[in-house]
Amino acid sequence: MDEKRTRFWMVIINLQNYIMKDYIKLIRWPNLLFLGALNALVYYMVVCPILNMYSIKLDNELWIFILLIISNIFIAAGGYVTNDYFDTKIDEINRPTKVIVGKTKTRKQVAVYFQILFGIGIIAGIILSILLKDYTLAFVYITIPGLLWFYSSSYKRQFLIGNIVVGICTFLVIFIIGYAANTALFNQYGELIYQTNIITEIYKWTASIGLFAFLLTLIREIVKDMEDIEGDREMECRTMPIVWGINKSKIVVAVLSTITLLIVAYFTFYKIPFENDPVSIKYFIFGIVLPFVVMFYLLGKAQSRRDFAQISLLLKYIMAVGSLYCVFIYYLILLNTTSICS
Repeated sequence: MDEKRTRFWMVIINLQNYIMKDYIKLIRWPNLLFLGALNALVYYMVVCPILNMYSIKLDNELWIFILLIISNIFIAAGGYVTNDYFDTKIDEINRPTKVIVGKTKTRKQVAVYFQILFGIGIIAGIILSILLKDYTLAFVYITIPGLLWFYSSSYKRQFLIGNIVVGICTFLVIFIIGYAANTALFNQYGELIYQTNIITEIYKWTASIGLFAFLLTLIREIVKDMEDIEGDREMECRTMPIVWGINKSKIVVAVLSTITLLIVAYFTFYKIPFENDPVSIKYFIFGIVLPFVVMFYLLGKAQSRRDFAQISLLLKYIMAVGSLYCVFIYYLILLNTTSICS
């Protein structure tokens, strides 16, 4: 009897794991882990050290972070699922072995899934806006799922619009951390907070990191369009590689990458220098410049879907390395008693 009961529960557990496996795949959990880590890095390695410089601790600091990360992660997860929901036919051409929607999961199940994910993210965002008494946050957290839905259903198939929309959403996910912190500061100290540079410094850092993420995301989205050109052409999409061709799209990627390098160099050498900083220049050269040089080389000779997939992966690596600079920011702030931003 006990053996039969054990077998029964093993079957139930295996069935549950099989069912959940596809749901987990749909949300692209490695990307969500990266997003959560990036949120934590920006909040605890950049914003909090700036607050500590002024001996300030935010009211409800932990709850602000928890609500931010829940909103950002669940809305991003909903965006990934929505993308797979609308891209089924394209994915059947580009990634036939990875299609879940319409095969192991019905379209109705997937639609309910992304609505639940979006709903949790929006509710957390609304609670955050109530906590901070700033309803701009609620508007943003309602707008982003709408943008992601329109991106998947329409914008993605239009020239450049979809790429820019994804880039803007990536920027907002980072910048909103600084916005929430500054809103909390104003709630605590009112107009007095403007007698310091703290709000400007928080905005400069979060906007700088957000701009870097926006540009890398924009570049990577164009590369992914080159990777997916076969399926996109079949579905009559008007992405950049289809409208302008692969070679011109490569030039655009090269130009945007050069602009990104120049902006990062400007901030590294001129805008945010630290008095005691043995790290930033070396980190910029070895962590950002050299991988971009490799990317330029790979881009020049790229022809196949696999080639562009490698470039896309390299760009993801560059974004991860750029994000990890937040750790150095934390220690550099501790080493310097003067203002971070000149």
